[in-house]
Amino acid sequence: MRRSVALAVIALVACTGSQPTGDASKILRDGASAMAQLQTVTATLKVTKGAISIQGFTLVSARTSVRMPTDSDTIYTVKQKDVSFALEIVMVGGHVYEHIPFLPMREVTGSEAAAFPNMAKLFDPTTGFPAIIPAGTDKNYVAAEQLESKSVDHVSTRYTPDQVRSLLAELNSSGPVAADIWIRSSDHLISKAVLDGDFGDGGTRAAVEVDISSFNATVNITSPSPSL
Repeated sequence: MRRSVALAVIALVACTGSQPTGDASKILRDGASAMAQLQTVTATLKVTKGAISIQGFTLVSARTSVRMPTDSDTIYTVKQKDVSFALEIVMVGGHVYEHIPFLPMREVTGSEAAAFPNMAKLFDPTTGFPAIIPAGTDKNYVAAEQLESKSVDHVSTRYTPDQVRSLLAELNSSGPVAADIWIRSSDHLISKAVLDGDFGDGGTRAAVEVDISSFNATVNITSPSPSL
């Protein structure tokens, strides 16, 4: 009898120890607070499932360097049919510049300037990642993991279409969006996020992966000399 009880206790301890531990809500709040302090950052967005169009092109990826509160230098890799090319959008000092391959860089205004999102807004403390990240539902602690040789907490949650659309208008989902988020244990900065939902072209299923790095590193974003 004693042996059976002992075995039961050992089994219970083993099972309990194998369960994920961590306060998902607190981890997300800490991540939001840390991200709200950023002055510069670099992020890469990749479409990993489905198709998302931007300005008539199929988006493959985007890499942006951001200097808060409003400046960004973003290179979009887009595809038209089977041809891929890079499109650069620089937003600095209230001006927007566009560089299309084989054409000189030019300043754009009005609807042309508004056609591409200002990536700096992704990190705005009141409307960007810091505001949206802790506001999800169904928060769950997934696991303690390693990401690029750093300890991270992997948390899952869900966001409403309006919450995701406020980050990027192009992610216009017709339903809830599932999110997996990896937050560094040491400084609570968010290293990676994956969003999965019905925000692809025509309301189809799509997924994007956002990798974030170079927190508060030196960023060189200068006003180009466009050829008009």
